[in-house]
Amino acid sequence: MILIDTSAWIAGFKKTGNDELKEFMRQAIISDLAVTTPVIILELLQGCRSVGERDALKIKLESLDNLSITLSVWEQAYELGFSLRRKGLTIRTVDMIIAALAIENKSLLLHHDEHYEMIVPHFPILQTKYFGSKH
Repeated sequence: MILIDTSAWIAGFKKTGNDELKEFMRQAIISDLAVTTPVIILELLQGCRSVGERDALKIKLESLDNLSITLSVWEQAYELGFSLRRKGLTIRTVDMIIAALAIENKSLLLHHDEHYEMIVPHFPILQTKYFGSKH
């Protein structure tokens, strides 16, 4: 399974976006490996410019397998947040939930957000594919 983060979707939607990312996403979708979650759908729908755009995107996203945020995902997110903060890292709550979801479901997290790459050294169990510029 490949959990496609909001950041990857947004980068993939851009006309001038990363072609390698777009192809990776396309292959994940046609291979039926792409999954999502309501939190990612929510983030994406917020950015829609019209009701028509929102409705079309919602239908497409909901056609993917949908991962549930279970109690074990919440427990993993609690641990991520607590441990990372003790190491001086403050990661957005939504990003911790998505990272926990990927960990619990043993999914590759496809993203374009360097925050996830800050988590990996401390939680190498989080498997990521990053399409962004590293510092």
